[in-house]
Amino acid sequence: MTNTSHDKVEVVVIGSGIAGSTMAAELGEAGFNVLVLEAGPERQLSDMISSQIWSRRLRWAGPEVRETGDLVGAANFAMGWGTGGAGLHWYANWYRLHPDDFHVKSLYGRSLDWPIGYDDLRPWYDHAQSYFGVSGDDDPNAPPGEPYPMPAISLSKQSQAIKPGFDAEGLRLTTNTLAVNSVPYDGRTSCLLDGWCDAGCPIGALANPLVLQWPRARRAGVELRHNAYVARIETDPAGSKATAVVYLNEQGHEHLQPADIVISACHTIWNTRLLLLSASDKHPDGLGNGSKTLGRYFTSHALTTIHGLFTQETEPHLGVSGANTLCLDGYGDKRPAQGAFGSRAWLVGQAAKPNDLLGTALAKPELYGEALDAYLRQASSHYGNMTVLCEEDSVPENRITLDASKNDRYGLPLAQVQNSLPQANAARLELAKAEGLRIFKAAGTTDAWAGPRNPMHMMGGTIMGDDSSASVTSSYGQVHEIDNLFVVGASMFPTPGAINPTATLAALVFRTADYIRTHRSELLP
Repeated sequence: MTNTSHDKVEVVVIGSGIAGSTMAAELGEAGFNVLVLEAGPERQLSDMISSQIWSRRLRWAGPEVRETGDLVGAANFAMGWGTGGAGLHWYANWYRLHPDDFHVKSLYGRSLDWPIGYDDLRPWYDHAQSYFGVSGDDDPNAPPGEPYPMPAISLSKQSQAIKPGFDAEGLRLTTNTLAVNSVPYDGRTSCLLDGWCDAGCPIGALANPLVLQWPRARRAGVELRHNAYVARIETDPAGSKATAVVYLNEQGHEHLQPADIVISACHTIWNTRLLLLSASDKHPDGLGNGSKTLGRYFTSHALTTIHGLFTQETEPHLGVSGANTLCLDGYGDKRPAQGAFGSRAWLVGQAAKPNDLLGTALAKPELYGEALDAYLRQASSHYGNMTVLCEEDSVPENRITLDASKNDRYGLPLAQVQNSLPQANAARLELAKAEGLRIFKAAGTTDAWAGPRNPMHMMGGTIMGDDSSASVTSSYGQVHEIDNLFVVGASMFPTPGAINPTATLAALVFRTADYIRTHRSELLP
């Protein structure tokens, strides 16, 4: 039984991260009555403290995600908890998908196609980079678009040490594009380059929802309700309209929130889980699952890290958590060698502190005692690193389901993710690893090594498409079977490309917000 029923709103948005907060601000400014439900607690800028231990408070603190397969382990690291979601600890790497990323099936006979192309998103990419504030220089390997609103951040000592290796391989190393202020922008200060993005940015130089979207949303009258854990979406007796969401407070009491439009703007895994949890007599396999596609085509980016020690000082603790420089040479070469498939992108010169997940200590986890002490004394001044992101094919076997064998504290089944890297993509990653080690050797490292294979970024599960028998939503995130229910976020991506997804996520949010604005009379009763 539902304990409390609230007054109806025009729009309820589930999740306050980058997707949810951007959507809320856009619709609020368009005159909609908007409520945002956030499962976690209220966060403020003062919660973002430059400490690896304190930074963990910003990460996922909700129910466990069960993971199986040979490419797992990113869920808790990638998700957020509280106001702003993962937007409080994201690295601000800002890249556009390339034109061929939208047509992998048509061009290469594998994976999937998007129902839209690069030109459909180009104006929204342009708008998003102005809205967020992006620093960077023109890169001939990047897709076309408006110039970035800010110049690139300065070249770090790490990048200067690594660059000769790229030169030796005939590869172009360029300044990175980041949603980080290289100069004051839109009332926000410039970056200190102190390397603490991973713990949040209390000065607002890195675009995060607390300094960007939420001031706009609140001025527009958007309400934000914390500790509101959404358990399901309700539909009318015919199953054709979303009518409300049911959420649980900290005590586990149910609340019914009626709405004319429901927008699920959660993390990739949680968008799928929520639609699966919302199964009913009319939708026995979950909302939007008439195609049996819900949860399928989950993708990530396969990555490996390259580490090295240099003779010159590199000041590895300074810079940005994302990367100081970037290499997109050959990004569109999806068939680099026989048996391998997929693009790859090098993110170079990430700021690294002595400890924690991306720290210099865990770059050599086998060391302890005197050996660890000696290594850290050298690494604190001479360490360099870079990460390669490689494309993963979209295959139906990689999927998100509910695990009926274990429930969360509210008695709801946990999400389970199956993700295994297709062989051709694994071969692509091995080629990239070998390339990275050659680069570091050519750069003159005294010691160079590669880290293990890991996943990063999670996409798919509620993929978009024109064919309702093979997808969950339209290109606007509108669930095929329920026209007043929308999904926004990376869960809509049919394919992942080989670059960080936030710029594309933001472009899609702006495009969907515009669709809702222009179709207001059809969507509201």
